[in-house]
Amino acid sequence: MNERALLTLGLLAASTARGGPGQAMTRLHEKLREYQAREPANAILLTVLSSAAAFYVAERGRNAKVTSFYDAVVYAATNLSVGYSDIFAKTPAGKAIGALLMTYGPALATRALDPPGAPVSNYGAPASQGNALSEAAVDRIVASLDAILTQLRARPL
Repeated sequence: MNERALLTLGLLAASTARGGPGQAMTRLHEKLREYQAREPANAILLTVLSSAAAFYVAERGRNAKVTSFYDAVVYAATNLSVGYSDIFAKTPAGKAIGALLMTYGPALATRALDPPGAPVSNYGAPASQGNALSEAAVDRIVASLDAILTQLRARPL
């Protein structure tokens, strides 16, 4: 199946979804976040393998550096973090896959070593507060910044 057929199928599926493409993307995003929070290591493995498969299909025969699925796995895995590899995307689809991996990778890495189902906390805030920082966390951050400013002001120019 060629890239245009896959794109057409994806657009058709999104446009026929209840609530339209925006709602479909929102639901997909929510499901991915839930899965990542519930199973962080599996989310990384699934991301690497699925993106490697897509990258291999996009680059095979068009990129001399992609001669096996293993090459695509190396590309995908390194793009989730530092991007260390001698494999570069040549096709527009390969470049899009790389851009998504480089964008999504840091979010995956933040929870990579958490146990499955671990509650999310933000800088010392209880998980029950969602994204809000606790007063104690804010006080610690402000105290750290004040200490840094004091040291910077004490240095002669």
